[in-house]
Amino acid sequence: MDTTGGKKKKPKHFRLQEQVEWIAMAFVLALTVRCFVVEAYEIPTGSMAPTLYGSHFEVTCGSCGARFAVNAGQHGEYPSDFLCPACGASGPAAAGSVRLYGGDRILVSKDYYLFTEPRRWEVFVFKSVEPGKQNTNFVKRLIGLPGERVDVRNGQIFINGEIARKPGRVQEELWQGVYDGLNADRAAGYWRASSGWEARPEGLLLSEASQAWQAIQYDKPILDFYVYNGREGDNVVGDILVQGHLNSEGPSGSLAVLITNEEGTWKAVFSPMGPVLSVELRLNEHLVDKASPRISSERDFDFRFSVADAGQQVRVNGMTVIDHQTELTLDQAPKYTEASGVAFEGQGSQMLVSQVIIKRDVYYTLAILRPDRDPSVRPYGTDVAEGHYLGMGDNSPISSDSRWWGQVPEENVLGKAFFVFWPPTRVGPVF
Repeated sequence: MDTTGGKKKKPKHFRLQEQVEWIAMAFVLALTVRCFVVEAYEIPTGSMAPTLYGSHFEVTCGSCGARFAVNAGQHGEYPSDFLCPACGASGPAAAGSVRLYGGDRILVSKDYYLFTEPRRWEVFVFKSVEPGKQNTNFVKRLIGLPGERVDVRNGQIFINGEIARKPGRVQEELWQGVYDGLNADRAAGYWRASSGWEARPEGLLLSEASQAWQAIQYDKPILDFYVYNGREGDNVVGDILVQGHLNSEGPSGSLAVLITNEEGTWKAVFSPMGPVLSVELRLNEHLVDKASPRISSERDFDFRFSVADAGQQVRVNGMTVIDHQTELTLDQAPKYTEASGVAFEGQGSQMLVSQVIIKRDVYYTLAILRPDRDPSVRPYGTDVAEGHYLGMGDNSPISSDSRWWGQVPEENVLGKAFFVFWPPTRVGPVF
């Protein structure tokens, strides 16, 4: 049936001019975005790992199944050895499967610094000032601002003689794995316990409800081991994070989480007190701070305790209940940490500590140990000139950065890295 009243619809003619105009506009827009707003870069080296990967091998450990990334270098060289961060297996046996990937692809905001001043801890991109590499783009973390004095001591950054603390999101990015309780079948080899405690596949179990405190200690050194570099660490790290889940059987049992470093022993103590949880922060048994958060169960909760950049933080079920800061100047800071460690103490109840994870902070080295450089350790400190910036790589032991070739002139800065868009397993914001 004809519903058009006998009139035929006129066919739409293909208008070549409109199509060409749209294509031209899209091309101009894409070119404008590339030139003035955002540009894509590929990370060439591992100097910013684990924040950003250069060309790397993704390894699945043949011993425990853990997955980790190892530097492939600029030419995709297959490493002769692997060191699994989860189970400690080493040698070719640690590599159950290996797959080669290129460097992370990132997006860089080219006009970001037209509207705001560069800030410390941002990841920025700039033209190299290293002789012979002036046309190469580098990506580093911005550490020093114009007119500042920057010193590195004991893996930490000091600005004008004061400890430089990382913003929360940056700190989360820079925590690096030491122990993961998901690898529970090997837990017994990582812990040394007094009577009562036992390392089991399901977690750390205190089976005796003694009124005396009983301890279980992580029995491995906490070093600046970079999984990406595939070798053991050189320096003891004292900035540590411990998290897990507590399930306590009795109504009065207490758990203490201990982090030991150059300051002494920091302790977060969790005790049920009626409808609330009592949380205490102690240093060498002296009370420093306390809190009484209300949670759904005072005997079944997630906890997290961290010590970093002369600050101490305690979280319960994801909520920050204690956030304490200690003054630390360059004159007060030790040159290095002789020993550090993690332990748990339990008292008054049977309890299970499960899902235990231990991490350590990034450790900025005093010198770069490279075969083509003088390997002697030299303290690093410098005054940043006006109109210049100082950049360092998160993978400090192998990063060629301002410690070697100097400061970055303002006119060399290209923009701020803000997003990884490839490969799919690495997609996310850059902090």
